[in-house]
Order: sequence, then structure tokens, then C-alpha cells
Amino acid sequence: MNAPARPHRVPLALGPVARTLLVPLWARAEETRRADGVLHDPKAVEIVAAIDFDFTVLREAQASQLGCCVRAALVDAWVREFLAQHPSGTVIELGVGLNSRHERLDNGRAHWVELDLPEVIALREHFFAPGARRTLVAGSITDAATLDALHTHSDRPCLVVSEGVLVYLDEPAARAVFARLHAALPGAAFVFDAMTPAVLRFQGSHDAMRHFDARFTWSVADPRDIEAFAPGITLERSQSFYDLLYAHPERLPRWMRAAGPVVSRAWPAVRHCYTINLARFGAGR
Repeated sequence: MNAPARPHRVPLALGPVARTLLVPLWARAEETRRADGVLHDPKAVEIVAAIDFDFTVLREAQASQLGCCVRAALVDAWVREFLAQHPSGTVIELGVGLNSRHERLDNGRAHWVELDLPEVIALREHFFAPGARRTLVAGSITDAATLDALHTHSDRPCLVVSEGVLVYLDEPAARAVFARLHAALPGAAFVFDAMTPAVLRFQGSHDAMRHFDARFTWSVADPRDIEAFAPGITLERSQSFYDLLYAHPERLPRWMRAAGPVVSRAWPAVRHCYTINLARFGAGR
């Protein structure tokens, strides 16, 4: 008797940094299965079932699973706010990975530009199709021409989003991203996450990243430091990741529930070791 055929799985051909897209993808799929989830992303569930990767290696990454989702939920809220003000605006996602923000938030009028490395876009095309209001761009955010070309979208209000991407750059490359976006998209807003040097020092104990070869490399002592990257960049908002995470203490491992408040009282700076931020390039529209 023949064994049943194994379902076809989409293979992965990703470099070390690109491979980290699997963590937020898995996190959103897990969150969607919860009745009390902070976001709902059925597309993530579909993709997790379709790609050739053993996600069971992440099953103990409880804090990262929640963390990816509270971060995504906050960014979703900021995108919704932008689209409420500019329904026909453009949302540009840098390092889009396998994110399905378009599916979660599209209002039927906005334009979406989804940029990532060529191998990621090749994988993404298995699950997402471009359209009249949706453009997939294969390129690197460290490539000057790729970022300069975003100027073609500067004819309408723009919100640029980057989650878990800049942290893998070195200092000169991160500065260059801010400067080139500022030049290409005057008046745009830019959502990005940032960590302090302390996070880099302790990343070896990260519950999810220990399963991957990529390492965090960019940090700032204070997110306001980005205002020095180019004249006219201003930081408008900064949200503590700690506060987002500890808004759901029952979802955290027991040791984190006990240790977090104690550590934050003894070392208040821990509350701002990782932040999600919104900057503005020049005058607003």
C-alpha cells in the first residue's frame, strides 16, 4: 500500500537576516488562534501551514510571540490613524517579509508599496499578488538607488513602516536609511523600532533569536538620537515595548512576570531599552 503523498510545501531559500521573518509570521499565526488575541491575521495561519519550516522550534518563545504581536498591533493602529487622515495615501513597508498588513488594514483607496530583498519577494509572490494599488519591490534598504526610487511615491502623503529591520544594520547603514528616506519622501512619517546597546549585549538569551544566525547590530542610546541623522528629522512619538508587553502579564512566562516589575523599579531605563517610534521627515503634509 502506498504511503499518502505529503502536501507540497513552499521551500525556503533565505539568507540569515531574511530568515528572521519567520518569527513574526509564526507569532501572528499563533495569536490568530487565540480567542483573546491582540490581532487577527488568518493569512499568517495560511502561510505557516504552507511553507517548509519546522515552527515547533519556536514553541517556547512565549515572550517573543506576544511581543511581535503587540508591536504589530501598535503599528497597525498608527497605520489606521494615517489612513483615516489620508485615505488615498501611500503606505511603504520596508522589509515587509511575509506581513499581511494590507489584508488587515486596506481601505480600498490606499496605495501600498512592499519592499524586501529579492529572495523574500520571490517567496512573498507565492502568497501575495501585486495590483493596481499594490506594488512589490525587490531590493535592499541599504541600496541607495532602491530608496531614492521611492521618490516616485512622494506625490501623495506617505507613511513608511519598518519593523524588526533596521536593528540588523550597522550604524552607517542605519543613518543612511534615515537620510535617504528624508530626501526621497519629504513630509513623510516613518515608523521604526530601536533598541539600546544593552539589548545588543544580552541578545544571546533571546527566546526566539537563539534559533537563528542573524544578530542585532544597530542601537541608539535614545530614539531622539535619530534627529541628528539628517536636518529636519524629528521624533514625534515613542512607545515603550516594555509597557506594551507588560500590559498582558498573564501571557508572559512566570519568571518574566516576577522579574520584570522588580528590574524596572531598580533600573527604570529598562522600560525604554526597546521602543517603537514615529519620526517625521521635514514639514508635514
